[in-house]
Amino acid sequence: MMKTKRRRVVITGAGILSSLADNIDDFKRALLEKKCAVKKSERFSAWFDNARAAEVRMPVNYSGLEQETVDILDNAALWAYKVGRDALTQANLLNNPAILNETGLIVGVSSAGTEAFLPLFEQRINDFSLRKSIYSGGFSSCCSSVATLLGLKGGTELVATACTASPNALGFAFDYIQSQKSKTMLVVGTEPIYLPTFAGFFALNVMHPESCTPFSASPGMSIGEGAGAIVLEEYEHALARGAKIYGEILSYATSCDAYHETGPDPRGNGAVIAMLKALENAGVAPEQIDYINAHGTGTEANDRIETLAMKKVFANAKDLLVSSTKSYIGHNIGAAGIVELIACLVTLPESQVLPTLNFSTPRPGCDLDYVPNHFRKKSINLFMKNNYAFGGNNCSMILSTLPGSVPVTTYNRKRVAISGIGAISAIGHSINEILEYVWQQNNAVPLTEVTFPPDILTEFQELITALVKTSQLTTPPSSPEEFKTFQVTNLEPRKYIRRYDSRKATRGGTFALIALSEALASAKRKIKGDGENFGLILGMSRGPEATTYRYLQSLKPDPRKVKTSEFPGSLMNSVATFCGISAGIKGYTTTLATGENAALGALTYGYEIVRQDLQPQVIVGGADEYFPSMSLYMDAITQKLHPVTKASEYQIYSEDAQGFVPGEGACMLLLEDPDAATARGAEVLAIIAGYGKAHSNTFFDATRVSERAAAMSLAIMRALSDAGIAAKDVALVCGSSNGSKDDSHVEISAILSVFQQDNPQVPVVNYNACFGFVAASAGLLNLAVLIDSIRKQSIVPIPYTRNFFDPRVNFVRQSLKLEINYALLIGATEGGNYYAFVIKGT
Repeated sequence: MMKTKRRRVVITGAGILSSLADNIDDFKRALLEKKCAVKKSERFSAWFDNARAAEVRMPVNYSGLEQETVDILDNAALWAYKVGRDALTQANLLNNPAILNETGLIVGVSSAGTEAFLPLFEQRINDFSLRKSIYSGGFSSCCSSVATLLGLKGGTELVATACTASPNALGFAFDYIQSQKSKTMLVVGTEPIYLPTFAGFFALNVMHPESCTPFSASPGMSIGEGAGAIVLEEYEHALARGAKIYGEILSYATSCDAYHETGPDPRGNGAVIAMLKALENAGVAPEQIDYINAHGTGTEANDRIETLAMKKVFANAKDLLVSSTKSYIGHNIGAAGIVELIACLVTLPESQVLPTLNFSTPRPGCDLDYVPNHFRKKSINLFMKNNYAFGGNNCSMILSTLPGSVPVTTYNRKRVAISGIGAISAIGHSINEILEYVWQQNNAVPLTEVTFPPDILTEFQELITALVKTSQLTTPPSSPEEFKTFQVTNLEPRKYIRRYDSRKATRGGTFALIALSEALASAKRKIKGDGENFGLILGMSRGPEATTYRYLQSLKPDPRKVKTSEFPGSLMNSVATFCGISAGIKGYTTTLATGENAALGALTYGYEIVRQDLQPQVIVGGADEYFPSMSLYMDAITQKLHPVTKASEYQIYSEDAQGFVPGEGACMLLLEDPDAATARGAEVLAIIAGYGKAHSNTFFDATRVSERAAAMSLAIMRALSDAGIAAKDVALVCGSSNGSKDDSHVEISAILSVFQQDNPQVPVVNYNACFGFVAASAGLLNLAVLIDSIRKQSIVPIPYTRNFFDPRVNFVRQSLKLEINYALLIGATEGGNYYAFVIKGT
């Protein structure tokens, strides 16, 4: 088998906004002067005694933005824009549209979409801004706004693995360059401190009363905030344009402890797996590492277990230099890894090894050289950057300060097959039940009436009153009691899954685990003590809504009494954590929260992990629970929802499109090399022949349908090129539009643009009306039907729609026998991110 050389990926630009400084030069100076930014909190002292944090206190210059734009964006987006712009400027790319058109954006964050709703749970409802909630109220809105403002059209993703989010985002971008999807990528970590985050950590009683002292003295963490950005670039591309190179990323790896929702595995095994895999991917031995920039939170468990893990990996651990940058800037949560990495990049090339500040007497079990209090003068080439997170998410990176000094590694390039599918929705609790319903064209499933908790109804009324009073709303939407949705009913989880802890299971987590278990069973695969060979990539839209609601409600009236039991479960990565623990998955584990069709982003990531032979098998998917929350009401206010009385009124591609009807459920796919599946006796269901992504940069004006359609067309053309086929080779196109007028017109306009000349009668389908718009999983549920169509060489019609809006398109109106070799799946997020996949039959 021919080996494929990995591409060198180098760093050509960086931007910073931290509690120490708002630019690279001042940040470096503050580090060298050993300044600690942890002080009495200006924001949280009103609620908490002795509240301390490393806060961004300087005024921030948002060069290039109008004040109107600043007013509708939250700090997560504004900070991401600022550091991203600075990084592109430093890389000399800001005014290079030809490169920016191909540049993708990956953002790592833990608590996004929060700021717009702070007035509601901080009990100052009259300060609520409807416009800000529209543009900053979505978890992934910072991706869409920043890509639009900076002109990045290579596609976006948001990584939401809590404290490993930004290094994980760097790894995702690294893979994107490896796959030759782009020569340049912008990676951002951004994390303002908001009340829910501060209250959660404070209530867990893990805060240090002064400033954290990692690995020594009294334990305790210091929370911090900030943002960092890094431009990644293919080495030859950087050389060709004369870019300054700051360092090289040799490899990365992620893993899951599969142990506990908050506490790390006391044996440190998850961290060990990540470090060993990162070393293997880089082709370097442990003794070649000169320095480790540790996670080093300052808590007793983290510091002791992290030290144990390093000693398991490094036989020469006692000779290693290890330090924690959190002693300077606190724990920046989602932005921690990238901010700490930038600290390394500005000091290590000058042979200055960052110290661990505030160091005194080492704690039991902490017996390494933590570079106490003073810089160590030493030449460093290879170093490791480690970060760990709630849920046992681990990330390890290997970098070099001397690009080109280490030989590139090779890998056996794999084909990527789908060998297992599992799903649950309103029309069935298994993939077979769902497909049977779709093919039989039964009467529409009865919709479920939404029942709102009384306190939510009261909040709705208060909000509407405030919006009308401030002239932000003139026509209130329909009463929320009138909404009906596609909901999963009569579910008995233990009928489908053996290991199930109902006390720890959210509704969405239950759906995900059922679908995951079915995917494993259909692929004839059991996890028996080999979980490190298995990855799990989940895409989320709104996450664990019920748990998040309970947690946010507990902030009122006294945030000091917040429910700590709900805190970890409110994080986006909690569903992947639950599945990892339940199924014993310990390999590459990531949660994307890119919004609608986030599971399609997960599919691209899982594809790259298998293709590059980083992991033999990966489960990818998404899960959505439906909860009558503020999110539902905001969709009604912005007229996204289509109030219906029966399912047959939900008509995709109709002349009378009025919005979408929400659904809930999950869909999971098992990806692996087809030869491996065949050798195990599993059926190869389909081959992923290629994919493409693009971003439309229309976030602030979604009515620019032609530009959005052009971006989707670009994603399709990129997918066809990646698969090595032409438009005429595609036998079937499956869309996943949510059914709204604009979204449907975008899909159809893109299809016409690509296929009208060489394949004008290509059949077009969309099955969201069967199971409702299951936001994160919509694309994958359609893919499940598409794969079954390829297997049967037959197409089931689009349900319910009679008056299709475009006569030029061959919408499938009745069952159709058709030879299908290649099919195309397309989808989009609500923020202007577009996906296309070429699916090949077997």
